[in-house]
Amino acid sequence: MTKRINSQQKKAGKFINKNTDVNVDVFDKNGNSALVFISIKHIQPNYQCFSEWTKVELSKFWRFNNRLHNMTWQQVYATASKDDKRGLAYTVIPREKYGSNEFVSSLDKEIKMFELRVDDEIRVHGFRMNATFYLCFLDREHKICI
Repeated sequence: MTKRINSQQKKAGKFINKNTDVNVDVFDKNGNSALVFISIKHIQPNYQCFSEWTKVELSKFWRFNNRLHNMTWQQVYATASKDDKRGLAYTVIPREKYGSNEFVSSLDKEIKMFELRVDDEIRVHGFRMNATFYLCFLDREHKICI
């Protein structure tokens, strides 16, 4: 039986919609079987901003967002491949690729930065903490890894 959000949790302001039907078990998972959640808390707007994206690119991002929210971390990791880039193509990116970016330099050395494919050219970069993907860089022209 799955737990539902109780009235105490609702009153504590843990969820935006008080009438949500979100399964609490999903939020409690930390392993690779957890569903992926995206946060833009650490997005670096000085590198690139959504305002620079076209309507078509934004539509692609929102499709990517919806797709990612329905995947587990195990499914994301399974898209990794050195040769045949397909799907999200999870790829760990060496920190040197970000140059002297202060934000990346400030992260704990144990945190792995990686990119995910939005489409054939557009990428997003970030890191994982528990079930959350912290999106840090928008890379609509795939320039970070050139």
